[in-house]
Amino acid sequence: MSAVTQESLASAIQSLLSSLPSSLDALPPISPAPALPTTSAEVAALIDHTLLAPNATLDQISAVCDEAKQYKTATVCVNSSMIPYVAKHLAGTSVKPISVIGFPFGSANTPSKVLEARIACEQGAREIDMVNNIGLLRSGHYLEVHNDIAEVATECKKHGAKLKVILETAMLTKEEIVAASYLACLAGGDFVKTSTGYGGPGAKEEDVRLMYEVATREGLGWKGTEKEVKASGGVRSLETVQKMVKAGATRVGASGTRAIVEQMSGAAAPAEGGSNY
Repeated sequence: MSAVTQESLASAIQSLLSSLPSSLDALPPISPAPALPTTSAEVAALIDHTLLAPNATLDQISAVCDEAKQYKTATVCVNSSMIPYVAKHLAGTSVKPISVIGFPFGSANTPSKVLEARIACEQGAREIDMVNNIGLLRSGHYLEVHNDIAEVATECKKHGAKLKVILETAMLTKEEIVAASYLACLAGGDFVKTSTGYGGPGAKEEDVRLMYEVATREGLGWKGTEKEVKASGGVRSLETVQKMVKAGATRVGASGTRAIVEQMSGAAAPAEGGSNY
Protein backbone atom coordinates (compact mmCIF):
# COMPACT_ATOMS: atom_id res chain seq x y z
CA MET A 1 0.00 0.00 0.00
CA SER A 2 1.37 3.42 -0.99
CA ALA A 3 2.15 6.00 1.68
CA VAL A 4 -0.72 8.20 2.83
CA THR A 5 -0.10 11.89 2.15
CA GLN A 6 -2.12 15.07 2.41
CA GLU A 7 -2.36 15.15 -1.37
CA SER A 8 -3.47 11.53 -1.70
CA LEU A 9 -6.14 11.97 0.94
CA ALA A 10 -7.48 15.19 -0.59
CA SER A 11 -7.61 13.54 -4.01
CA ALA A 12 -9.37 10.44 -2.67
CA ILE A 13 -11.95 12.51 -0.81
CA GLN A 14 -12.66 14.61 -3.90
CA SER A 15 -13.03 11.46 -6.00
CA LEU A 16 -15.39 9.98 -3.42
CA LEU A 17 -17.51 13.13 -3.36
CA SER A 18 -17.69 13.09 -7.14
CA SER A 19 -19.00 9.52 -7.07
CA LEU A 20 -21.88 10.36 -4.74
CA PRO A 21 -25.25 11.85 -5.76
CA SER A 22 -25.30 15.64 -6.04
CA SER A 23 -27.79 15.82 -3.16
CA LEU A 24 -26.16 14.23 -0.13
CA ASP A 25 -29.35 14.85 1.87
CA ALA A 26 -31.40 12.43 -0.21
CA LEU A 27 -29.59 9.13 -0.65
CA PRO A 28 -31.89 6.23 -1.56
CA PRO A 29 -32.99 3.76 1.15
CA ILE A 30 -30.60 0.93 1.93
CA SER A 31 -31.36 -2.22 -0.05
CA PRO A 32 -32.03 -4.74 1.28
CA ALA A 33 -33.51 -2.85 4.19
CA PRO A 34 -31.81 -3.48 7.57
CA ALA A 35 -33.77 -5.68 9.96
CA LEU A 36 -35.46 -3.61 12.65
CA PRO A 37 -35.49 -4.81 16.27
CA THR A 38 -38.71 -6.61 17.15
CA THR A 39 -38.16 -7.49 20.81
CA SER A 40 -36.99 -5.69 23.94
CA ALA A 41 -33.86 -7.84 23.96
CA GLU A 42 -33.02 -6.89 20.36
CA VAL A 43 -33.45 -3.20 21.14
CA ALA A 44 -31.28 -3.41 24.25
CA ALA A 45 -28.54 -5.20 22.33
CA LEU A 46 -28.20 -2.15 20.07
CA ILE A 47 -27.70 0.34 22.90
CA ASP A 48 -24.57 1.82 24.40
CA HIS A 49 -26.10 2.84 27.75
CA THR A 50 -24.48 6.19 28.40
CA LEU A 51 -23.68 8.56 31.25
CA LEU A 52 -21.18 11.25 30.31
CA ALA A 53 -22.31 14.16 32.47
CA PRO A 54 -19.27 15.70 34.19
CA ASN A 55 -21.15 15.86 37.51
CA ALA A 56 -22.22 12.20 37.49
CA THR A 57 -21.65 10.57 40.88
CA LEU A 58 -20.44 7.05 41.51
CA ASP A 59 -23.93 6.15 42.74
CA GLN A 60 -25.33 7.28 39.39
CA ILE A 61 -22.65 5.32 37.53
CA SER A 62 -23.56 2.26 39.59
CA ALA A 63 -27.25 2.71 38.75
CA VAL A 64 -26.45 2.91 35.03
CA CYS A 65 -24.47 -0.32 35.28
CA ASP A 66 -27.34 -2.01 37.09
CA GLU A 67 -29.76 -0.95 34.34
CA ALA A 68 -27.38 -2.16 31.66
CA LYS A 69 -27.11 -5.56 33.33
CA GLN A 70 -30.88 -5.73 33.81
CA TYR A 71 -31.66 -5.04 30.15
CA LYS A 72 -28.46 -6.60 28.74
CA THR A 73 -27.40 -3.57 26.72
CA ALA A 74 -24.36 -3.85 24.48
CA THR A 75 -22.20 -1.60 26.64
CA VAL A 76 -21.96 1.15 29.24
CA CYS A 77 -20.29 4.32 27.96
CA VAL A 78 -18.61 6.67 30.45
CA ASN A 79 -15.75 9.12 30.84
CA SER A 80 -12.33 7.52 31.20
CA SER A 81 -11.98 8.24 34.95
CA MET A 82 -15.05 6.09 35.57
CA ILE A 83 -13.80 3.00 33.72
CA PRO A 84 -12.30 1.24 36.80
CA TYR A 85 -15.65 1.46 38.57
CA VAL A 86 -17.66 0.39 35.52
CA ALA A 87 -15.34 -2.52 34.75
CA LYS A 88 -15.77 -3.78 38.29
CA HIS A 89 -19.57 -3.47 38.14
CA LEU A 90 -19.81 -5.25 34.80
CA ALA A 91 -17.31 -8.03 35.49
CA GLY A 92 -18.71 -11.45 34.60
CA THR A 93 -21.49 -10.04 32.37
CA SER A 94 -21.90 -9.63 28.62
CA VAL A 95 -22.05 -5.83 28.95
CA LYS A 96 -18.81 -4.15 27.87
CA PRO A 97 -17.29 -0.95 29.32
CA ILE A 98 -16.69 1.90 26.85
CA SER A 99 -14.47 4.91 27.48
CA VAL A 100 -14.74 8.16 25.56
CA ILE A 101 -11.40 9.73 24.58
CA GLY A 102 -10.60 13.38 23.90
CA PHE A 103 -14.15 14.12 24.97
CA PRO A 104 -16.11 16.22 24.15
CA PHE A 105 -14.13 18.54 21.85
CA GLY A 106 -11.58 16.27 20.17
CA SER A 107 -9.04 19.08 20.32
CA ALA A 108 -6.49 17.37 22.57
CA ASN A 109 -3.14 16.49 21.04
CA THR A 110 -2.63 12.99 19.70
CA PRO A 111 -0.23 11.71 22.39
CA SER A 112 -2.73 12.59 25.10
CA LYS A 113 -5.51 10.75 23.25
CA VAL A 114 -3.30 7.70 22.84
CA LEU A 115 -2.33 7.73 26.52
CA GLU A 116 -5.95 8.14 27.64
CA ALA A 117 -6.97 5.22 25.41
CA ARG A 118 -4.10 3.07 26.71
CA ILE A 119 -4.95 3.67 30.36
CA ALA A 120 -8.67 3.15 29.75
CA CYS A 121 -8.00 -0.19 28.05
CA GLU A 122 -5.63 -1.27 30.80
CA GLN A 123 -8.34 -0.43 33.34
CA GLY A 124 -10.99 -2.48 31.56
CA ALA A 125 -12.43 -0.57 28.59
CA ARG A 126 -13.35 -2.92 25.75
CA GLU A 127 -14.39 -0.24 23.28
CA ILE A 128 -13.10 3.30 22.77
CA ASP A 129 -15.14 6.24 21.45
CA MET A 130 -12.69 8.98 20.44
CA VAL A 131 -13.61 12.44 19.23
CA ASN A 132 -12.30 13.42 15.82
CA ASN A 133 -10.26 16.65 15.63
CA ILE A 134 -13.09 18.76 14.24
CA GLY A 135 -11.11 21.96 13.74
CA LEU A 136 -8.33 20.27 11.77
CA LEU A 137 -10.89 18.43 9.66
CA ARG A 138 -12.73 21.65 8.80
CA SER A 139 -9.38 23.25 7.98
CA GLY A 140 -8.70 20.50 5.44
CA HIS A 141 -5.69 19.11 7.31
CA TYR A 142 -6.59 15.57 6.34
CA LEU A 143 -3.25 13.93 7.03
CA GLU A 144 -3.18 15.23 10.61
CA VAL A 145 -6.74 14.03 11.18
CA HIS A 146 -5.93 10.63 9.70
CA ASN A 147 -2.80 10.20 11.79
CA ASP A 148 -4.58 11.28 14.98
CA ILE A 149 -7.13 8.51 14.49
CA ALA A 150 -4.57 5.96 13.26
CA GLU A 151 -2.42 6.28 16.38
CA VAL A 152 -5.41 5.71 18.67
CA ALA A 153 -6.55 2.82 16.45
CA THR A 154 -3.12 1.20 16.77
CA GLU A 155 -3.31 1.47 20.56
CA CYS A 156 -6.82 0.01 20.62
CA LYS A 157 -5.76 -2.97 18.53
CA LYS A 158 -2.99 -3.76 21.03
CA HIS A 159 -5.72 -4.29 23.63
CA GLY A 160 -8.34 -5.93 21.41
CA ALA A 161 -10.64 -2.91 21.77
CA LYS A 162 -12.90 -1.64 19.00
CA LEU A 163 -12.62 2.02 18.06
CA LYS A 164 -15.49 4.36 17.27
CA VAL A 165 -14.68 7.77 15.82
CA ILE A 166 -17.07 10.57 16.78
CA LEU A 167 -17.46 13.03 13.90
CA GLU A 168 -19.74 15.62 15.58
CA THR A 169 -21.94 15.80 12.51
CA ALA A 170 -23.95 18.83 13.68
CA MET A 171 -20.80 20.94 13.23
CA LEU A 172 -20.02 19.61 9.74
CA THR A 173 -21.30 20.12 6.22
CA LYS A 174 -22.37 17.05 4.31
CA GLU A 175 -19.10 17.16 2.37
CA GLU A 176 -17.17 17.28 5.64
CA ILE A 177 -19.15 14.29 6.95
CA VAL A 178 -18.02 12.36 3.88
CA ALA A 179 -14.40 13.40 4.44
CA ALA A 180 -14.52 12.59 8.15
CA SER A 181 -16.10 9.18 7.55
CA TYR A 182 -13.50 8.35 4.91
CA LEU A 183 -10.59 9.35 7.13
CA ALA A 184 -11.96 7.50 10.16
CA CYS A 185 -12.42 4.26 8.24
CA LEU A 186 -9.12 4.48 6.38
CA ALA A 187 -7.24 5.18 9.63
CA GLY A 188 -8.58 2.05 11.31
CA GLY A 189 -11.79 3.05 13.03
CA ASP A 190 -14.27 0.22 13.40
CA PHE A 191 -17.27 2.53 13.68
CA VAL A 192 -18.09 6.05 12.61
CA LYS A 193 -20.27 7.77 15.19
CA THR A 194 -22.43 10.86 14.80
CA SER A 195 -22.15 12.92 17.96
CA THR A 196 -20.90 13.57 21.46
CA GLY A 197 -24.32 14.80 22.60
CA TYR A 198 -22.70 18.10 23.57
CA GLY A 199 -22.07 19.70 20.19
CA GLY A 200 -25.51 20.32 18.71
CA PRO A 201 -28.76 18.46 18.05
CA GLY A 202 -27.15 15.05 17.60
CA ALA A 203 -27.98 12.23 15.22
CA LYS A 204 -29.99 12.83 12.06
CA GLU A 205 -31.21 10.08 9.76
CA GLU A 206 -29.71 11.63 6.64
CA ASP A 207 -26.29 11.92 8.30
CA VAL A 208 -26.37 8.30 9.45
CA ARG A 209 -27.34 7.24 5.94
CA LEU A 210 -24.46 9.24 4.46
CA MET A 211 -21.95 7.80 6.95
CA TYR A 212 -23.20 4.30 6.14
CA GLU A 213 -22.77 4.98 2.42
CA VAL A 214 -19.11 5.83 2.90
CA ALA A 215 -18.23 3.31 5.61
CA THR A 216 -19.64 0.27 3.85
CA ARG A 217 -18.29 0.99 0.38
CA GLU A 218 -15.72 -1.35 -1.06
CA GLY A 219 -12.61 -0.29 -2.92
CA LEU A 220 -11.71 2.63 -0.67
CA GLY A 221 -8.91 1.00 1.28
CA TRP A 222 -10.88 -1.04 3.82
CA LYS A 223 -13.45 -3.84 3.92
CA GLY A 224 -16.87 -2.23 3.95
CA THR A 225 -18.40 -5.28 5.58
CA GLU A 226 -16.22 -4.66 8.65
CA LYS A 227 -17.29 -1.04 9.26
CA GLU A 228 -20.32 0.07 11.28
CA VAL A 229 -22.21 3.23 12.19
CA LYS A 230 -23.27 4.44 15.63
CA ALA A 231 -26.04 7.02 16.03
CA SER A 232 -25.84 9.09 19.20
CA GLY A 233 -27.13 12.36 20.56
CA GLY A 234 -30.85 12.94 21.02
CA VAL A 235 -31.85 9.26 20.76
CA ARG A 236 -34.66 9.04 23.31
CA SER A 237 -37.39 6.88 21.79
CA LEU A 238 -37.92 3.50 20.18
CA GLU A 239 -39.14 5.28 17.05
CA THR A 240 -35.84 7.16 16.77
CA VAL A 241 -33.84 3.97 17.29
CA GLN A 242 -35.79 2.30 14.48
CA LYS A 243 -35.20 5.26 12.16
CA MET A 244 -31.47 5.17 12.85
CA VAL A 245 -31.29 1.41 12.23
CA LYS A 246 -33.20 1.86 8.98
CA ALA A 247 -30.61 4.49 7.97
CA GLY A 248 -27.74 2.08 8.65
CA ALA A 249 -26.86 2.30 12.35
CA THR A 250 -25.95 -0.93 14.10
CA ARG A 251 -25.43 0.74 17.49
CA VAL A 252 -27.09 3.70 19.23
CA GLY A 253 -25.98 5.73 22.21
CA ALA A 254 -28.65 6.64 24.75
CA SER A 255 -29.08 7.58 28.38
CA GLY A 256 -32.85 6.92 28.41
CA THR A 257 -32.42 3.19 27.84
CA ARG A 258 -35.15 2.08 30.23
CA ALA A 259 -37.81 4.12 28.43
CA ILE A 260 -36.63 2.99 24.99
CA VAL A 261 -36.62 -0.71 25.88
CA GLU A 262 -39.94 -0.57 27.71
CA GLN A 263 -41.61 1.16 24.77
CA MET A 264 -41.26 -2.09 22.88
CA SER A 265 -43.73 -3.66 25.29
CA GLY A 266 -45.84 -0.50 25.53
CA ALA A 267 -44.83 0.06 29.14
CA ALA A 268 -43.27 3.52 28.87
CA ALA A 269 -43.45 6.87 27.08
CA PRO A 270 -40.42 8.38 25.34
CA ALA A 271 -37.82 9.81 27.70
CA GLU A 272 -38.12 13.52 28.48
CA GLY A 273 -35.69 15.92 26.85
CA GLY A 274 -32.60 17.10 28.69
CA SER A 275 -29.06 16.17 27.83
CA ASN A 276 -28.68 15.15 24.21
CA TYR A 277 -27.36 11.91 25.60
